[in-house]
Amino acid sequence: MESMSPQLENIGQSRSASLTGETKICVESKKKMKTLTQRRQSAPSLVLSKALTKSRNLSREHCLSPISPETCPLVQSFLTGSRTFLSHGHAQLKIGLQTQERHLFLFNDILLITKAKSCTHFKLKARVRVCEMWTASCMEEVCEGSTSPEKSFVMGWPTFNCVATFSSTEQKEKWFSFIKSRIQEEKEKDDPKIIPLKIFAKDIGNCAFAKTLPVSHTDCATEVIAMALQQFGVSGCVKDYQLWVSSRKGDPPYPLIGHEFPFSIKMSHVRDPGWQNGGGKDALTPPDLQGMLLLEQVPLETQCQFILKPSRMAAGQSMLDGVAQRPSRRKRSIMAWAFWRGSSSQLDVPPVSPTTPTSPLSPLSPTCAGPRRLFGQPLSAIFQGDALPKSVLVGAHNYHLP
Repeated sequence: MESMSPQLENIGQSRSASLTGETKICVESKKKMKTLTQRRQSAPSLVLSKALTKSRNLSREHCLSPISPETCPLVQSFLTGSRTFLSHGHAQLKIGLQTQERHLFLFNDILLITKAKSCTHFKLKARVRVCEMWTASCMEEVCEGSTSPEKSFVMGWPTFNCVATFSSTEQKEKWFSFIKSRIQEEKEKDDPKIIPLKIFAKDIGNCAFAKTLPVSHTDCATEVIAMALQQFGVSGCVKDYQLWVSSRKGDPPYPLIGHEFPFSIKMSHVRDPGWQNGGGKDALTPPDLQGMLLLEQVPLETQCQFILKPSRMAAGQSMLDGVAQRPSRRKRSIMAWAFWRGSSSQLDVPPVSPTTPTSPLSPLSPTCAGPRRLFGQPLSAIFQGDALPKSVLVGAHNYHLP
């Protein structure tokens, strides 16, 4: 083969070089497009993750830095001559499946639940009188999912329950001791210590519509249920009944677990109803509070109702018992229907075994009145000679008929 001329060889090399260059440019372009696509796809996820973790990281950072009462405007706005600041802490408040990061400010008579906005500024979410609070350990009744019992406890106020989870066991024990001791001390200042509580009965037999009970400031909901059952003349276990409270007109009733204080719930409605979301100054207590309670002259907008009903578990069990006691209707057999010649009501009786003697009036008896039929047709029209058709015999064999 003749060798290629230098001119042609140069042309071939330039063409190959140009093709190689185009290939490189194409590959680099694809790489750039792929990188841009990945960036575009990852941008929303980055924005979402930053938005979701920003507030949580902010709260955790503030949790590590101690709060100085002197430089915190929130603490200063609530300090008075008779009120002292005790402690600040961070906790996760869980209700159902919802978890919220909150900062707690405990004074000798109130507890502030806040959300951090900056190092020294907090948004007030709730203000609670300590004398109206309660604590418990029934975490499974309040929230769903996993919790750390060694770091958590239930706390609540009218009408609210939550699981407070702290960063360590030491913090949990510290706050549990603080709150419990403050509750006991502040409840000793309650005046009056016994109030009349009207309880309405619902879905409980033929008992009276309502009863008024004297309830102490230390009586929990379970103890009030026991007293109510005695007053209504209802025999039964306390756990089979539940006390509900309707806080405002039009709101659905709220079920009490059992550790709450109905006294505190009632008193929270007697006192200024807008106190929880108000400012730093305390609301004034009515001058003749005990007289108002005894005469039931509390304004309608501040009244609450207590309703005694069977618990959901007891109601569900009674429904199951009712279903179990219903007579079961026997399912009809296909073959019994095919060979049946009597009324449809007789199909509900149990089948007669081959060894059971039959009555002459029984539809299974050979002497029973009426022509023998199969699918409504006389057997004389179905028999082929002296035998049934093969298909009928096969079906009878499959259903184990003699």
